[in-house]
Amino acid sequence: MQFPAPELLDTLELALSSHAAFGNSDYIRQRQATCYRRRLHTLSPAMPVAGQLLNALNGATQQVQLGNIGDTVLRCAIQHAQRQTTTGEAYGLPLEHCAAVLQQAVHNVEAGRDEGVLLTGLQPRLRLHDSHLWHEEHADDVAGRAFRYLMQDNYGSPLCTPTPQEIAMLQRGWQLLQQLLPLASRSALRHVQLIALFPKIGAWVEKASSSQYRLNGTLFLSRDLIGNPWWVAEHLLHESLHQKLYDFRHGHTLLTPGYQRDDAARICSLWNAPDASQSNHWDAHRAIAAFHVYVHLALLCSVAEQREAELAPAYGPIDNMMSGSRRAIDRSRYLGRQIQTVGWNEYGEAGRRMVNWLMAVLDELDTAPRPDGAYAHLLLDLYQRQTRQVEKFIAGGDRALASQLQERMQQEVTGAEMALSTAAATQERKRFRQVLDQLLSNDVATSYPAVRKLISKTLLEVSATQDLRATENATGEMIKKMVQQSSMQLSAMGVLV
Repeated sequence: MQFPAPELLDTLELALSSHAAFGNSDYIRQRQATCYRRRLHTLSPAMPVAGQLLNALNGATQQVQLGNIGDTVLRCAIQHAQRQTTTGEAYGLPLEHCAAVLQQAVHNVEAGRDEGVLLTGLQPRLRLHDSHLWHEEHADDVAGRAFRYLMQDNYGSPLCTPTPQEIAMLQRGWQLLQQLLPLASRSALRHVQLIALFPKIGAWVEKASSSQYRLNGTLFLSRDLIGNPWWVAEHLLHESLHQKLYDFRHGHTLLTPGYQRDDAARICSLWNAPDASQSNHWDAHRAIAAFHVYVHLALLCSVAEQREAELAPAYGPIDNMMSGSRRAIDRSRYLGRQIQTVGWNEYGEAGRRMVNWLMAVLDELDTAPRPDGAYAHLLLDLYQRQTRQVEKFIAGGDRALASQLQERMQQEVTGAEMALSTAAATQERKRFRQVLDQLLSNDVATSYPAVRKLISKTLLEVSATQDLRATENATGEMIKKMVQQSSMQLSAMGVLV
């Protein structure tokens, strides 16, 4: 892949970090603070302590205001109390807990503290940049109990205290991120007050990192995956960007009020495995959150790939520990187009303007754009990743499913040949069959992964030709059917673990 000039990458980073509405962290945080002050005003007749907190905030410096309103526990207490007093139904933190958190915040603000109520019970030494690191020995105070309640309510699984070695790993990843994108990283992490590590148990087992709109201001990372600084750099930026967008959403018309209705538009993330619950079909919020992140990751990975040789002596090689610039560009391009076509009616004015602006940034970053509307490469990305899972499963020595794998392999071959035929790729199909016949002379344990690699290689090559572009809909749908059926059936067989 040909990279943009370093000067252009610097310009794009500056744009993403300082755009008056979509990048400027000071503006976004101030708008969010205004939103929470309005909520306190609305809540105060039903909960007088909300009025006390509002008065205290109005008399405080901006630094104290933003530091306290940025607190995860305080935000949840305000939102949960407002919902319960409005609907009369229980939701989240019980009202008495909400009132206690707000009362603690009053004391915090009146004392001139510029950190939220949750942070006062944390050890000051456990920090990453301006963000604190969670530890399980947090004081058993009002905020600590509320945070643990929120964690149980949202995840149902515990967090853990970082070891000195883990703190060093996080700091190394943060240092690398600062070298790659100093402006964007600092801008994004200003929206994070707390970073927490989680063990690989319970609800955390299948997660690498996590953020939630319901838990603004906190991001979560798997303690099992932070050993590589390139991984840490990407995931710190990834989750911090989610928090930045969440803060933007509080103060702007990012989405329409009815975006969560049952018949609202959904966007299929083709690179994610399909399942019965259609978890890879995203609503408007999740789609724009992913789009926002992928545009930034496209920039991050472009810079990382350009500077890998320079930085590898200190941080090691990337070695597939990042998403990769081409993959991030492809996913962001697809999501942006899908939002503009399929999901446009689900976005408010601010959301639409943000999408159009990010697409303009992407146009500058993408030096080799794919044909408009192409998507086969996204499906084949999933297919390639699952091929590695197939190899791992077969290497485990389980031969009990040999006959089922043989049948699955034949179905995938048939699907690939149909796609090649529809694309009028006669020569490619002939070469495909020649290599295939050689591979099929081996047993299924040897041939199946090799056949999948041949299928993905052939279809990716053909997908770049004019022939496939001219028949993208029919051919793409055949590839989609082949890839998604394979994914569903292999998952049902227990191969994809």
